[in-house]
Amino acid sequence: MYKFIDNCGTFELKNAGANSYLYFPICNEAGIMGSLTPSLGGDLMLDQNHFILQPASVEDLHNYKSKRNFWLRFEDGTLRSATGSSVWQKADGTNSVTVRAGLLWHEIETEIVNGNDRIEARVLNFAPAEDVTCEIMRVSLVNTGEGCISFDPVAVVPLYGRSATNLRDHRHVTSLLHRIKTVEYGVTVTPTLSFDERGHLKNTTEYLVAGCDRTGAAPKAFYPTVMSVIGEGGDFELPLGLKEAKGVGPGAAFEGVEAVGGLEFDRVSLKPGESAEYIIFIGARDVNDITGSAEDLMKRFGSSEAVERALENNKKYWIAKAKAGLNACSGAEKAVARAVGITEEYAKNYLLWVSVEPVLRRIFGCSFLPYHDYGKGGRGWRDLWQDCLALMLGDPSSVRDLLINNFAGVRADGTNATIIGSKPGEFIADRNGIARVWMDHGVWTWITMKLYMELSGDSSVLDTEQYYFKDRLCMRAKSADERSGEVAFGVSPTLLLTREGKPYRGSLFEHMLLMHITVALDVGEHGNMLLRGADWNDALDMADKKGESVAFTAAYAGNLREMAQFLEDRGGSVEILKELAGLAKDLCGICSDAGLTAFEAAARKRELLEEYCRSVSHDVSGEKTVVDAKDLAATLRAISDSVAEHIRKNEILVDNGFKWINGYYDNDGKPVESIKDGRIMLTGAVFAIMSGVAQDSDIKDMVKTADKYLFCEASGGYRLNTRFEDEEKYAHKLGRMFGFAYGTKENGAVFCHMAVMYAYSLLSRGFKDEALKVVSALISASLDFDRSHIYPGIPEYFDNNGRGMYPYLTGAASWMLLLMYRLAKS
Repeated sequence: MYKFIDNCGTFELKNAGANSYLYFPICNEAGIMGSLTPSLGGDLMLDQNHFILQPASVEDLHNYKSKRNFWLRFEDGTLRSATGSSVWQKADGTNSVTVRAGLLWHEIETEIVNGNDRIEARVLNFAPAEDVTCEIMRVSLVNTGEGCISFDPVAVVPLYGRSATNLRDHRHVTSLLHRIKTVEYGVTVTPTLSFDERGHLKNTTEYLVAGCDRTGAAPKAFYPTVMSVIGEGGDFELPLGLKEAKGVGPGAAFEGVEAVGGLEFDRVSLKPGESAEYIIFIGARDVNDITGSAEDLMKRFGSSEAVERALENNKKYWIAKAKAGLNACSGAEKAVARAVGITEEYAKNYLLWVSVEPVLRRIFGCSFLPYHDYGKGGRGWRDLWQDCLALMLGDPSSVRDLLINNFAGVRADGTNATIIGSKPGEFIADRNGIARVWMDHGVWTWITMKLYMELSGDSSVLDTEQYYFKDRLCMRAKSADERSGEVAFGVSPTLLLTREGKPYRGSLFEHMLLMHITVALDVGEHGNMLLRGADWNDALDMADKKGESVAFTAAYAGNLREMAQFLEDRGGSVEILKELAGLAKDLCGICSDAGLTAFEAAARKRELLEEYCRSVSHDVSGEKTVVDAKDLAATLRAISDSVAEHIRKNEILVDNGFKWINGYYDNDGKPVESIKDGRIMLTGAVFAIMSGVAQDSDIKDMVKTADKYLFCEASGGYRLNTRFEDEEKYAHKLGRMFGFAYGTKENGAVFCHMAVMYAYSLLSRGFKDEALKVVSALISASLDFDRSHIYPGIPEYFDNNGRGMYPYLTGAASWMLLLMYRLAKS
């Protein structure tokens, strides 16, 4: 069990190595990213194509011997590791590790035992909060024995130096590209080419390990290749090459082999109580930029004092980031402390780690940590908006431009770009015809903008005009515009043009209205909005023909009602694209026509959408219609009321005093959920409650249903769904989630993101005690280290055993902070 040891989130965990799958993130805003295990496993990279250390998926954490290490070679030839990662220390049980870590640094402490000699070793790792892509590793050694100890210190960091794809694709061949050099302070490897899915390209990246002692003195020798370290028949925990002590000096060159940053320093003799210290740099740089070179790193950080300054700056930077997210949540820790049964200080420390997670996700995207061994970095559309929820709690004004930029990814048909660049507002044209539409994407735009306006008072932001995105996909990704990609009129091919060839811009409100109206027309035979590629639950991906998401139909209804209220309060007039103005009015007419059957209404909505999408498939008129705000509000309210009433009439499930909402239809057009048959999913209830579709009397019975069917204290709270009897059927008719083992990922795990939104929805409707029950279960599960086996924070989900899975990069953190904000105001 870890314990917090200050009021800045710093914690300590003894015998940390006794826990599997445990890791800690390391990164900075310059672009370095990586992870650390208690034995300093993990990896380090710039991006998918530039891994400094060997890529490490979660199973690799206990399988790989290729780790950051620091060896002591004693006078009798004995080797011992400062991290405990040696065959000898594992065999004699002297490899226990204590971890101390904070925002955002990591330190381990071990005791090195060699006969009667005792040395306390501390290894600190962090990425400086500066414009440099490197990790700093400081090794401090203190003689805690009774006699003088002499040894040769040797840092060993295996360098991978290429794309993640080369781990299995041409691993050996790409090592033949390596050009390795020993320089004054370290080892560099600069491959001649990079072989990956981008093709065979000239490489301009240098990977390096460099270092010095506390005075700035350079290493005396180097071990720059794998074989020079491990020797014939050895490995990285049995480094026979180091026993031979045959390092080379600076100026040596090697090619066509795997690289290692092996740095041997002058022999040191320590009397009892004396210490030695070594500073190691692990990084990468463009060869055309001196920043990040061995010389640059030595100049900036090459002394104990410089490293200490960098560490303090790093702590201040990350503590400020974490506290910024909690600025608007002051007082929430009291409610959390009471609910969980912890002190307010403990709650504050825990929430600091939750608060930093949205920042980590902005840097890592949804990739590059051991569990997140998929994707190539970057975030999805939903992430752009939900991460802003937390970021704006610190300083809304700092997020304004980011929010405006996000709208540049909206297409004229109401869908959005799926390939998101690394720069704010950068959206990349689809070149592979990936015709997938997430039907929930419009929901998050209004939720986020509404919070921004609440925090900042800046409602005028919705008048700001932004461009629209254009690529090949049109007709809501059902067709391709073959004329797309032409550089017409000298304008970027990813901008929507008017028929006169001018880039079209509409207000942010127009963008949101467009996303809501088009999805409200994209309905199935039961009158609910089509599921299409998926909604919030990416694993509901097998019902693109007849699948319907009642859950997000309710969410859109709630948003439309709130948008109507916004217009009513604001008054005046609104300028919107002529095509869109007519579309909204026609939709309202269908919703108000009592003579239409549900089937006829659905068919007419789809016809309208088809006509509209065809009219904007390549360009738009560019003409705008001025609409009275109150008239538009009445239109949106009528649409919202019609949708909400439809759900109340057709989708509420009742059985023996229990009540629920059917959240989905499968690809056969059949309702998915049934209280009687024990098939229920949390998502539908969450958005029915949050949107106002569920009435107060409904909510009381729905809470009772959730408590009976979904709550599992041992697993951390409310599961995402019950176990469906015919999982194979639903895996093919609804989504891949049902192919997962029950209690994992989206199939019945305690999925923290939705559980937090459940708490938020309850609190927003005045059910505070019920909301706190949800929060208490989640935080208690996180803090119960003996079950969760994760450092402080909130993971993506808890499995059947209560183990926290996929920590640090979950959208649950943003919603937890938003929930804290609402708690503080309640």
